Amino acid sequence: MLLVEAALSTASPALSPWLAIPLFALSLLGMMGLFYSIRGVLRLSNPAENAFAFPAAQPAFRFTLTRPGRYEVGCTRPGRWGRLFTLPSVVLEVQALPAGAVQRLTPPSWGYVKRSNMSGDTTLRFDTFQALAPGAYELRNPGAAQFEPADQLRVLPAAGVKLVLFIIACAFSGLVMLVGGIMGLHAALGVH
Repeated sequence: MLLVEAALSTASPALSPWLAIPLFALSLLGMMGLFYSIRGVLRLSNPAENAFAFPAAQPAFRFTLTRPGRYEVGCTRPGRWGRLFTLPSVVLEVQALPAGAVQRLTPPSWGYVKRSNMSGDTTLRFDTFQALAPGAYELRNPGAAQFEPADQLRVLPAAGVKLVLFIIACAFSGLVMLVGGIMGLHAALGVH
């Protein structure tokens, strides 16, 4: 009985009411960080420039890149809701026009990198290529008949580490928003 009374008498004091304002401000900063992090993830998934899509049944496709850098080619299959599908074992070729070096792209033998959107479309990363200079490029698909009719090949800037950093920023910002809001509410109400 004495232990229970001692525990009750040493209960943590309520947070000072003056802490409510800084904690709510911290919560608002977390909300802003979450907004910008989610926007960053969406921009990586659907960039405004240097993103192209065409039917996978098309044997060749020409596109113009405005910046050098690493780009990825993925295969999008509609309506799979995140389920993994098997990429055909074909070799795609990317060439800088008019007479650049040919880069061969092969599907991964392990470790699929996939993305899904709210429509249920699933994109598996096929491979990446390096664009050394801006200009016209051609993607050749000699195994076009091996893809399903609704499949699309997508070319977009490689996300790399940026995607992981944005996801970590989303989780951290969400945590800051929740903890700041809950603790601010406790401070404002004087709850123990």
